[in-house]
Amino acid sequence: MIRRSMIIALLFGMIHSGLSQETPKEKAQRMEWFKDAKLGIFIHYGIYAVNGIDESWSFFNGYISHKDYMKQLDGFTAANYRPDEWAELFTRAGAKYAVLTSKHHDGVALWDSQYDHYTTVKHTPAGKDLVDPFTKALRNKGLKVGLYYSLIDWSHPDYPGFTREQNRYEDDPVKWAAFKEFYLGQLNELSTQFNPDLYWFDGDWEHSAEAWDTDRLKRQLRSHNPHVIVNSRVKEGGDYETPEQGVPVRTPSNPYWELCLTINDSWGYQYNDHNYKTPFQLVRIFADCISKGGNLLLNIGPKEDGSIPPPQVEVLEEFARWTGKHAEAIYGTRAGIDEVHFPGMTALSKDHRTLFLYIDNAPNHPLQVKGLLSEVSNVRVVGTHQAIDYNYTKKTGSLQITLPGKVLDPAITVIAIDLKSPLTLSTPQEMLTAEFLEKLEADSRWYEKHAPVLENSTKGISSLHYAGHSLLSMGKDILYLLVDGQPNGPLMIKGLKNKINRIWVVGNGTKLDHNINGQLYWSHVPGIAYIDLPEQALDPSVTVIAVLLDGPVALYSEEGQVIESN
Repeated sequence: MIRRSMIIALLFGMIHSGLSQETPKEKAQRMEWFKDAKLGIFIHYGIYAVNGIDESWSFFNGYISHKDYMKQLDGFTAANYRPDEWAELFTRAGAKYAVLTSKHHDGVALWDSQYDHYTTVKHTPAGKDLVDPFTKALRNKGLKVGLYYSLIDWSHPDYPGFTREQNRYEDDPVKWAAFKEFYLGQLNELSTQFNPDLYWFDGDWEHSAEAWDTDRLKRQLRSHNPHVIVNSRVKEGGDYETPEQGVPVRTPSNPYWELCLTINDSWGYQYNDHNYKTPFQLVRIFADCISKGGNLLLNIGPKEDGSIPPPQVEVLEEFARWTGKHAEAIYGTRAGIDEVHFPGMTALSKDHRTLFLYIDNAPNHPLQVKGLLSEVSNVRVVGTHQAIDYNYTKKTGSLQITLPGKVLDPAITVIAIDLKSPLTLSTPQEMLTAEFLEKLEADSRWYEKHAPVLENSTKGISSLHYAGHSLLSMGKDILYLLVDGQPNGPLMIKGLKNKINRIWVVGNGTKLDHNINGQLYWSHVPGIAYIDLPEQALDPSVTVIAVLLDGPVALYSEEGQVIESN
């Protein structure tokens, strides 16, 4: 027995040693499928769908008693749970992996755990393991398998946390040791039975890395699968970052990252949440993630019976249309070029021989890319066979592209710029906005209409916040957005800390509505400001939108947030 224990310990030590010596090249190889995947589907499925209330947080925050929350076990049937149909839909939508909540903070396991705790097999009318058919259905479709697992368990008698106002205990080493054996034991079951390609942990904020014993956790996971990928929510040493609910303004420093995002305002199914993001808004956020070299993990919340609500299916079908048309500009791409070269979303093919531009409007003027030292061999619209006009000046590295209306996508049009050699760039001598304005001001009609703004303004905000040209009033409390042609959906401003007092169309006077999406009440991270611009308010050339702020413009430019409350 001692000899067997020594052998196991030696093997664990060898695994740990090998992991600690993983070179950047080896990690890049291990992470490549994830880096290339771009789109995953997050599934929050559990007993919280019975009443349609917040998963776990509803009893933690005292909105409902724990006893009444757990009564939902009696209504969880999974009667229409068809993971094969899920996998078919996810594949059609263009996803390359999916992540299922195997156990949320409420402690209800969706597989047949042998530990004495809640499971859908033993404690619900469903009476079955939901993880096993899910993993099989995904693998039958060639999708990578991800399992979400909450480290915290507010229902477990040995876990210290219970509700926001009440803990079971403060310091009890015996109970804590017992809980660690429980959670590591459940993870051993998941690894042994399902061998996931990815673990999506959550809840690490309640304890330290030492308390969680994350070194032991990672050794255990890698002993089952040396290639397994682990997200960042294990306090230390995760493989990739997980910003939540808000696309980062700037490209994160970690080359591996994934935005997890709800389709409406809820993770699990809530019958009363009708605040769905539009398919356009979600596809545009997806393109933004691609342009920064990251992934989108788009969440759905099935009903308790396992059926996916129609509005969520509608979104996934639009993703199917867009990803099917633009596959070459999605999978395997890498982060794009700096805004000094193009004021919008861009990405590069893995070999850096194709530059992709993601266009969310029908422009009246040629698109312009600056500083292209690599010679252009062709310019084309992805997903079509339509030839388009372009003019490339090798001496200055300037490229102008004229887009005919008939080639435009209703959501995001993608332009591919094929290069004769891997991309190299030079710093442009003139700012793109200044050059753009110089051409506009040659139009006397347009200049006269907008002269009060042009003569009393200064440099605008980064195109990371608004994907286009902009200006600021001299007091910097009015942001002017320049809209070339007709946008495909609402205008979008990211990371604006200010309150918006009023919005109007310059030279026209039409007042415009706006809404803030994704602003969490407890977070300092701003939501996305969306501005609806009616077609009848558009200028024939370029429309100027004035956004009056509550003070000098203040912008959030950090990488993103991880939710530790709800």
